Amino acid sequence: MEVRKGAWTVEEDLLLMNYIASHGEGQWNSLARCAGLRRTGKSCRLRWLNYLRPDVRRGNITPEEQLLILELHSRWGNRWSKIAQCLPGRTDNEIKNYWRTRVEKQAKQLRCDVDSQRFKDMVRYMWMPRLAERILASSGGSSAPLACERPAEGSVEVGQTSETQYASVSATGGTASSTQACDVVTASESVPSPGACDGLGSLDWEESLWSMVEVWSQQEL
Repeated sequence: MEVRKGAWTVEEDLLLMNYIASHGEGQWNSLARCAGLRRTGKSCRLRWLNYLRPDVRRGNITPEEQLLILELHSRWGNRWSKIAQCLPGRTDNEIKNYWRTRVEKQAKQLRCDVDSQRFKDMVRYMWMPRLAERILASSGGSSAPLACERPAEGSVEVGQTSETQYASVSATGGTASSTQACDVVTASESVPSPGACDGLGSLDWEESLWSMVEVWSQQEL
C-alpha cells in the first residue's frame, strides 16, 4: 500500500480521532493500519500530538508563555520537550517553532549570535522585564520600577534567586500553578523592571529592535 504524504484531509483527521477515541493512542504503526489510514505511524503520532489532541492550545503564544519560554530556555537550552511540560497545551514542536521564527529571527536582525552573551544579556535585562511589565499592566497589577542597569561583571552568582519570580506570571493567568509539571521557576538573577529606563518606550517582540541596540550600546559606553 502506497503511503500518503502531504497535508491531512478532514476525512483522515476524523478517522484518526475516532479510532483513538475508541482504542486509545499508542502503537502508532499498527494504529495507522487498523484505522485505515495510508499514513506512517510517525505521521499519525505527530498529527495527533500537535494538532488533534483535545488539550492542544490554539492561537499565538501569549506574553505570559513567551516569558516562561525565555526563562526556561535560559536554564535548559533547546530541551523543547521539557519546556513544553511547563506550558500546558503547547507542544514541543510549537515552542521550537516559536523560538526559531521569533527569537532567532530577532538575533539575526540584531546581527547577534543567538547564543552570544550579548544577546542573552539583552533578553535577560531588557526584553524579559518589558514582557513582565506588560503582563502586570494588562492584569491590573503594578510594581515599583527599579533602576535599569546591567549588573557589574561577576556581580551575579549562578543560581542566585531574587524576589522576582517569572513563574508567578504563568501561562495560565498569573499564578505558579502552570509549572506543576516542572521545577518552580525563579529568576536566577535580579532582573529589574524597565519602568524607569529612559528611551525604551513600549518595545516588545513585535517592534523593530534597532533602537533597543542603541540603548544597550549607550549603557556600555
